[in-house]
Amino acid sequence: MRYKDRTILSVAGVLSALRHQVNLGRVVWFRGQARREWQLVPSLAREEAHLQAESALIKRFMQNAVPHLSTQPREEWEWMFLMQHHRALTRLLDWSESPLAALYFAVQGDEHKGASGAVWCLDPVALNREAKLKFEFEAEIPAFGRDKVLESYLPSHVQENPAVLVPVAIVGPRNTPRMAAQLGTFTINHRLHTPIEKIGECKHIWRWIIPAAAKRKISKELTLLGITGLTLFPELDRVAELTREILP
Repeated sequence: MRYKDRTILSVAGVLSALRHQVNLGRVVWFRGQARREWQLVPSLAREEAHLQAESALIKRFMQNAVPHLSTQPREEWEWMFLMQHHRALTRLLDWSESPLAALYFAVQGDEHKGASGAVWCLDPVALNREAKLKFEFEAEIPAFGRDKVLESYLPSHVQENPAVLVPVAIVGPRNTPRMAAQLGTFTINHRLHTPIEKIGECKHIWRWIIPAAAKRKISKELTLLGITGLTLFPELDRVAELTREILP
């Protein structure tokens, strides 16, 4: 890795890490994971059988989603983003432009409270260099629906194209309150499912470790800063869930 793992014990530690590792104006994305050992692989690629079933999964989702949609997606990539939003298996991996949002996901969840978490930091421009993507403006990130180079990453095109392409960093429309609240961005896989932290010379990625013993403290600090389940999931189900917090 370009940087050694850095241990984060508080929100203040995040600010210190950013000062040392991120130059002002540099594009960096963040992803929080409840366990440090989890690799940066999208849900679809975590089992070989899931990859083989991708087309069937998409058809099944489209078949059953239509009655619940006020407006249907018009393009394949729109269906893919919709599936990701509702936690279906896809070749997309979620990232955020907010380090505090990522930190929230690294410290939440009773199931993993006894395990150290991690916040992964990604230089999306550097990752896209590994994939040989170039733009006139160096810091530009490709977007579905606008950049034809991404069409090769659509599930239907992957099936037809025998090439093996490196995962790329992409942006999509923040067309849901959740996407906007979380400042969401993505990486997307092609045929190469090597974890992002093991691609190339690894100059595009580094990690902050969140010890299990620090999770509770950090969670309280984030709450004081207004980074809560409601701010990151501005949805009625979460509003109802949070009413329980006032109970003794």
